[in-house]
Amino acid sequence: MTRDDVKTILRTPYKPLVLCALSYVNLSDRDINLLILRYMRGHTQEEAAEELRLSVNGLQKREYAALKTCAEAWDKLLFIQEISKATQ
Repeated sequence: MTRDDVKTILRTPYKPLVLCALSYVNLSDRDINLLILRYMRGHTQEEAAEELRLSVNGLQKREYAALKTCAEAWDKLLFIQEISKATQ
């Protein structure tokens, strides 16, 4: 699974499933909030950085790492693969 696949899943309209999927990933609350702001609520990087009190560069690094962590964790989960198929 790629980071782009993760972004697609995070943008799916099935929000309860996305939140459930995020519970399978070992992320800090701050990183989960970052992903929610960026992909479920549609905030720009600047808006999310301001709300999380991060620099844009700091947000970009955390976002990249969080997406990579999700991709690795979700790669082996069947129900995540089904969500991915449903969004295509």
